[in-house]
Amino acid sequence: MNRKTLLRYSALAGVSALACATQAIAHTADASPKDEQAQVENSAQDRTSDPKVDRIASDDTREIVVTAQRRAQLATDVPISLTAFDAAAIQKQNVKGLDDYFAKAPNVSFLSTGARDRKEISIRGVTNQLSADAIPRTSTFGFYIDDFNVSTGTVNPEIVDIKRIEVLRGPQGTYFGRNAVGGAINIVTNQANTQRFEGEASAAYSSFNTIDVSGVLNTPIVRDKVALRLVGRYEHSDGNIKNINPIGGGNDSDYYYGKAMLRFTPTDQLTIDLVGTYTKERVGMREGVPSGVLGQTALAVVYPGVVDPQADPDGVGFFPQNDNRVNFNRPQRVGTEFYYVTGRIKYDTDAFSITSITGYINSKQFLQGDIDGSSHDYYYETKPIDRDSFSTETRIQSPDDGRAFSWTVGGMYARDAGAINQFTYTGADNPFGLPADLQITSTQNSGKSESWAIFAQGQYDLTQKLSFTAGGRYTHEKVTVSQFNTSSGNVNGVVNDSASFNNFSPRFTLAYKLADRTNVYATASRGFKAGGVQINPNINDTSYAPETLWNYELGFKTQTADRKLLLNVALFYMDWKDLQTEFAVAQVNGSVITFYSGIENAASAHSMGVELDAAYRITPDFQIGGTVGYLDAKFDNYQNAYINGQVVDLSDRRMPNSPKWTLSAFTEYNFTPVKDVDAYVRGEWFYRDMIYSDKAALLYNIWPYRVPSYDQFNLRAGFTKGNLDFQIYGENIFKNRYFTNAYEKAFAGGLYVQPSVRNIGARVTVHF
Repeated sequence: MNRKTLLRYSALAGVSALACATQAIAHTADASPKDEQAQVENSAQDRTSDPKVDRIASDDTREIVVTAQRRAQLATDVPISLTAFDAAAIQKQNVKGLDDYFAKAPNVSFLSTGARDRKEISIRGVTNQLSADAIPRTSTFGFYIDDFNVSTGTVNPEIVDIKRIEVLRGPQGTYFGRNAVGGAINIVTNQANTQRFEGEASAAYSSFNTIDVSGVLNTPIVRDKVALRLVGRYEHSDGNIKNINPIGGGNDSDYYYGKAMLRFTPTDQLTIDLVGTYTKERVGMREGVPSGVLGQTALAVVYPGVVDPQADPDGVGFFPQNDNRVNFNRPQRVGTEFYYVTGRIKYDTDAFSITSITGYINSKQFLQGDIDGSSHDYYYETKPIDRDSFSTETRIQSPDDGRAFSWTVGGMYARDAGAINQFTYTGADNPFGLPADLQITSTQNSGKSESWAIFAQGQYDLTQKLSFTAGGRYTHEKVTVSQFNTSSGNVNGVVNDSASFNNFSPRFTLAYKLADRTNVYATASRGFKAGGVQINPNINDTSYAPETLWNYELGFKTQTADRKLLLNVALFYMDWKDLQTEFAVAQVNGSVITFYSGIENAASAHSMGVELDAAYRITPDFQIGGTVGYLDAKFDNYQNAYINGQVVDLSDRRMPNSPKWTLSAFTEYNFTPVKDVDAYVRGEWFYRDMIYSDKAALLYNIWPYRVPSYDQFNLRAGFTKGNLDFQIYGENIFKNRYFTNAYEKAFAGGLYVQPSVRNIGARVTVHF
């Protein structure tokens, strides 16, 4: 980024700071500097704070303690662009899944493909852009729950009893490695408390007959030594989409979540946590309605050679006139099941602390039934996917005692494996006149990856105000795949191949403390995502290269002395090499249908932009704030992009899933209507600019491949009285009609989109 560009972005950030009140990056109760140090120490020991304080601490101008560098630090002291939410914000803003907190983070976006577990994340233009069915699936982001990486097992776990959520932007390879080229999501949950009995019960009712109940129970077994914490949740919804076909049905759903934690503290120095978590979801069908725009599969299979083919309204019509009806002749069954077990040991001494985390994940997904998205009995499928992952990591780090030099060293080992068996069958109305229930395609794919890494980072205080940090991570990864693929009874080939990759990714940061609670920093960091092996023999290139990028970042963080203003600004420039992108092809030759997909490398790309968070407390009871994100993400040299069988030059084109503007704002008023009752009223707004859903959208450049910009307004109000919390909320109160992605599920009805909904509800929570 040249000097002129940097000055232009600096001016943009300054104007944005004056023109737009922006959202808090963090929340915590008021505290003196001495209290804050105690809070940092308590967080490092991971002790639960007073639950009532957590519930009413709603001042968005306050900081929280984060663990973005694997040690407890105040947010303004962390030289990383991040957005964090504590327990009070999570409860007040009705945060359940990543789409709830991503809406409030600058330069963060996601694509939804009709299911809770199918969210394609994008941070600063870095996106997976890989099929959710990929085996093995390598995420571009680290997704951690209590220090354990779950990104290979799920992409959107809806968790209960959360203490904090941190969204870290930019490469986080040193601490959150395993391909965390774009950033990391770090979720910290409440741990079992050995000192007191506590719990809560919560119930909510909202639109579409949605019932959501959850509970937490914590009990010491041996006071100060052993404790058990149990967490559970159940949600049922009738869904917003109905099938008008005589077979009935819709996108009704049931979601189950359970978690058990045991904590042992045999000495003041040793803490052992054992955790088991289980989730299960059943959905009547993937969410979505037809758009009326025909995709490539429909054109190739249903309308070959037809001039100006028209989509079939099929008795329901198209979005946006139709936002809640489909006409499927066969029922669907969509389900996911996910569990993981972890063990965490932490031992503290005066000279160092050592932390070890070991865990195992297993996730299962199942899709069965109608895939043509119409009342015509064209095709149906069965598709079970099974993944598991084992990983272990050990870190040794210096104590948090104010020394001039602090350090961390560690290592990890991980093994991921998976298998998919997809079978497609003809229906009675298939366009080729083939017998019904004939298997026409099959994909039997298995794969695994094995990796290990060593990492280290050190920070040295050159003066009382100036510090220098250097770190790095060396990674080795081996990927193996095996596939047997047939189309219309013809064997397309067999793949049995493997590839290995090595990488060293450094990180350098120079930070300067301008004043108490005011810091500036400059960072250069490298991100790495391993390459892989093509799973289809129709592709000439049998493997694809690793994806790497350099991130250059300037940041400013401050909280004013009167604690009325919290402001964070980051400028960044990212330079990609060998960006990994997906392509898919549908070929028809007579009655032989061949579908295949693969990964290719774009030669180079870049993204640059600005991120701003702020909150201002106008009076002790009234505050405003929000976020501003500006992103310019483009392919630099991508002359041979392969899109639906065509070679296209995408050089200098905007990258998929990279909105230019991401904005949010809020206002909140706190008051005491009667004695011992703390109440609030809160308004929220967020905006996401237009995006291209994938590479095909760049080729066709029409709606709905090109997803229009959208915004949403939310209103919330509630109160706390003693151990009782009550909240009412309206999300998307003006019922703005928008969608976040278009995906090719349908044939005659065209591409499908997942419509937005208005959600109105209430929640009551009792603490004990």
